[in-house]
Amino acid sequence: MKFIFTLQILLLTAVLSFAQSANKGKHNEMISRLLRQHAESSADMKTSSTAGERILAQSTRDSLGTLSDSVNLSYSQYHGSTFDYNTMIYPYNYPYSATPMFSFKGIFTTPQVLFDTMQHWSIDPFTLIYGPYEAGYATYDAAKNPLTYKDIFVDSAHNQNMSYANAFTINNITSGYWFDLHLGVPDSAFKQFFSYNSSGQLTEDSLYEYHAAAWHLVARSLYTYSTSGNLTQIDGYANTTDTTFTMPLIEQIQYINTYDAANRLNTVLTNQYTGTALSAYVKDTFAYTGTHTFHTSWKEYQYDPINAYWAPLLYMTKVLNTAGRPDTVNIQGWDSLANAWTPQTMDVVHYNTMNDPDTLYDYEYNFTNFPATPSYTTVYYYGPYLNNTAVNNTPIATDNTRIFPNPAINTITILQPDLLYNTPITISLINVTGQLISRTTLNWQNKADLSISNLQPGIYYILLQGSDGIIHKQAVVKE
Repeated sequence: MKFIFTLQILLLTAVLSFAQSANKGKHNEMISRLLRQHAESSADMKTSSTAGERILAQSTRDSLGTLSDSVNLSYSQYHGSTFDYNTMIYPYNYPYSATPMFSFKGIFTTPQVLFDTMQHWSIDPFTLIYGPYEAGYATYDAAKNPLTYKDIFVDSAHNQNMSYANAFTINNITSGYWFDLHLGVPDSAFKQFFSYNSSGQLTEDSLYEYHAAAWHLVARSLYTYSTSGNLTQIDGYANTTDTTFTMPLIEQIQYINTYDAANRLNTVLTNQYTGTALSAYVKDTFAYTGTHTFHTSWKEYQYDPINAYWAPLLYMTKVLNTAGRPDTVNIQGWDSLANAWTPQTMDVVHYNTMNDPDTLYDYEYNFTNFPATPSYTTVYYYGPYLNNTAVNNTPIATDNTRIFPNPAINTITILQPDLLYNTPITISLINVTGQLISRTTLNWQNKADLSISNLQPGIYYILLQGSDGIIHKQAVVKE
């Protein structure tokens, strides 16, 4: 099943035509005047409401046109969705992700599709009949943190139902509870507690299991950061064999991360407990194009202790379109007999006018070549919505944001040194008619580069927003 990413950015445009031979002094004077006019006209804005679109449904058909999978979503008024360019999916399932590869978010926090209900239809692997498969129900607090979630499968005899309940302090989760449900009845229970340092970074979480009428510590993870705020190491301790809970926790897994000069994840080394000690297990390497925060190349290796070398496993590459979105994704696996990379899948992605994924064509390699027609075709359906932060539209007091050059032709650079590394930030652009051009949410790394090469000349607004509201707003001119 394939699901696909939304990049949002707001823009305010007045189309201007400036001849190349126009007097430079008059040109700059006009630009300055227009900037002042737009800044003055927007000074009384009190709330941050930005128009966008969110995914409402998805359908997947095989090469014969047979419907094999579909999802239908409903939302509260101001909840939206975000496509994940790293994994090239819309992550509908909850919990979102505990994988440290793509900047650790924790098990319970930051789902990228903030739906209230999800209805999922698929082909039953036991009956091969297409029909209802899964339903999800979620609630959130005012900061869009997930408070509760219930995942119900039609066939609970083969699929584990789960129910979650979380508690937050601002945007940091403090505790999470979840239950395994069998035919709707809680069967076993778990709870997890989270600790943070003075910078708000997760430093420890502890997992307990309810067993024999008592809570028992069964796992603990410790998190280490660099001076730049990057997550450099996760140490996971667990009790995996002793059901009497008398054995002390043993470090079962360890992740060691490195980053490039732009604070993007460069490598992940995974060490796993062999029964006697931690030993090298999997190594992942990532590469990037330009200033993009999502990786455009990913290789994975598994350590062969017998031959003492890293055996290749996976190689993902992404080809970007003119808007900087991946439009072709190739995944290759290693053929140890041929000693070469062998194609596995090729995904071709089409985007709509809002730069959201519209259609995904999935081609599966048949050991000789790719088929002429897609093995699977996934279509994504969207609807408009307002993302209203309902906060005073005043930049932060220590606003050291710089946006340059202004005017600009191809690229605008946004600098904001006061934000913590990896803080979720949204960069938005709108035109003067209120039309959303695009919006992107990223983990802040001190700066971001915004391509405007495909825009018509005119005036645009850039909004830099965090979870507490607008950090900076500024009118810019595209020459």
